[in-house]
Amino acid sequence: MMLKNKTTSRKFYGKWLYKASIYIPGVAILRSKSLDDIIDFLAKPLPQTTNYRHSLNVKAHANAAYLIKLCKFLKPLQIHLWTKRIETNQLDFYTNDQSIYNDFCNKFNLILTQKFEPAANDLELLNNQYTIITKKLPHNQYRYRAFLRPHKMKGDIDAKQKYIEWIEMQGEKMRLSKRVKEWFIKTDWNWDRRYLLVEDTQTLLMLQMRSGEAIGKVYEYVVVDK
Repeated sequence: MMLKNKTTSRKFYGKWLYKASIYIPGVAILRSKSLDDIIDFLAKPLPQTTNYRHSLNVKAHANAAYLIKLCKFLKPLQIHLWTKRIETNQLDFYTNDQSIYNDFCNKFNLILTQKFEPAANDLELLNNQYTIITKKLPHNQYRYRAFLRPHKMKGDIDAKQKYIEWIEMQGEKMRLSKRVKEWFIKTDWNWDRRYLLVEDTQTLLMLQMRSGEAIGKVYEYVVVDK
């Protein structure tokens, strides 16, 4: 059965329009070797070693045909035209070139797990990396997604508590869950990404004026009739 396309609602990593994911046990070998080295490594018998990389090498050799095919696909591509992300046995492939995306999907259609591409009518909107295309606003009300930066108030529990209390005083104009409130107060590091929803431009401006350092990237929801 052909894998159904999903629609890109916002650029991946603020840059890429197309994404295709494939499942290949052993694909994590791409983290530590060049494409040429992988092709050469997989063309030879598996070395008899007992180090911590042995399990990965066994998986890679078991899937050598697909990994060599992948490396040969990637080698001629100009590096600025694509990027990848590897998570265990899955590789996510990103590009803005539709022909490269289509070629990737066709070559690896048997091991595709998901694929995303923009609707033709959405391309202009997606030129703004801070746009999220949607069929309806969250809770039919909120126009903005504002990411929080609790590390900017590191160590100041009192300031964080007052900030959350001020947000709660705005009623339905802002929305964040109880769990996010607790996370904001307890968190002092900068790696987790959580957000609150904001009703309109005026409310967003008020939020930024109240404590601008605590607000990071802001995305706008744009309703599109699919």
